[in-house]
Amino acid sequence: MKEILKKAQQGKYAVGSFNFSTAEILKAIVAAAQELKSPIIVSTSEGEAGFIGMREAAALVEAWREATKLPIILNLDHGKSLEIIKKVVAAGYNAVHFDGSSLPYEKNLAQTNEVVKYIRQVEKTFDREIIVEGELGYLRGASSLHKEKLEIKESDLTSPEQALDFIERTGVDSLAVVIGNAHGVFAAGEEKLHLKRLAEIKEAIGDKAFLVLHGGSGIPAEDVKKAIEMGIAKVNINTELRLAYKAGLDKELAEKPDETTPYKILEHSFEEVKKVVAEKIRMFGSAGKA
Repeated sequence: MKEILKKAQQGKYAVGSFNFSTAEILKAIVAAAQELKSPIIVSTSEGEAGFIGMREAAALVEAWREATKLPIILNLDHGKSLEIIKKVVAAGYNAVHFDGSSLPYEKNLAQTNEVVKYIRQVEKTFDREIIVEGELGYLRGASSLHKEKLEIKESDLTSPEQALDFIERTGVDSLAVVIGNAHGVFAAGEEKLHLKRLAEIKEAIGDKAFLVLHGGSGIPAEDVKKAIEMGIAKVNINTELRLAYKAGLDKELAEKPDETTPYKILEHSFEEVKKVVAEKIRMFGSAGKA
């Protein structure tokens, strides 16, 4: 699993992490990746995992791995406790993101350290490889459409010095950084990445960990491509998939209000989500890398 991100880091492309909460969204993500021959990460937040089921999500992903022969990583997105980390690992997830970014630095570091120690023990005991991601900085917003203007403060951004200290003291495989990104899509203000800060972080940490860009929805393509060239190996996309899903569903219900067959009702949603995933895969440069 770590080899997938290592190849991306060395090849200067990124692997897309796409959130799902239903079987047809997962199917659309996989279909796009299969057509473009791309490795992918599929993620569930705690809420999404609660809806679809952790073991159910793992079983679906394993079935798609077997059917497509694609390298697919199943990831927990923004896990808030060691307890939830243990549950998803037991269910069969291959990657975990522990988000202690809202905690004071030392407490974030200490709790992330506990997660890493637990994962390393699981890897040793069961001969499994699991990617551990930590997070530093204040990532604003939520995975939805925001009408207000986005305002990023200097204090929100990840500190290069802390990034190095955090990686060395916890041993995380990946680090989610804040460099002007935010969760969601902001209608009143476009996200703009602080690429200078990214360069400083990359210079400080070298290849000690994979760098992750959360809140990938709504960021200008040019910024995303530059960030990938500068060292981002994983980009998270959720809100744009949700918006595409809803737009497809609204269109189908408006055009055929009397339709009652679920797979027909969801046809537009499936195609719209697939379209967004394909667009992101091409942008990230991972097409043909499976």
